[in-house]
Amino acid sequence: ANGHRVMTVSPRYDQYKDAWDTSVLVEIEVGGRVETVRFFHCYKRGVDRVFVDHPWFLEKVWGKTGSKIYGPKTGL
Repeated sequence: ANGHRVMTVSPRYDQYKDAWDTSVLVEIEVGGRVETVRFFHCYKRGVDRVFVDHPWFLEKVWGKTGSKIYGPKTGL
């Protein structure tokens, strides 16, 4: 990334140890409901990485995801 800045934006599928909570909350409408998302950020190997956090992406089981990316039930 010479001469410019690179950024990725992706769902927060895990509790990445380098990512910090930006304290930014945004309300968006999804399927007729208002959902609140927050953003986490880290800077690694010359890339700004922004993670969108919402319970749909991260199921918290004893502080870890438990390998369940989309929640406790599949196929819904």
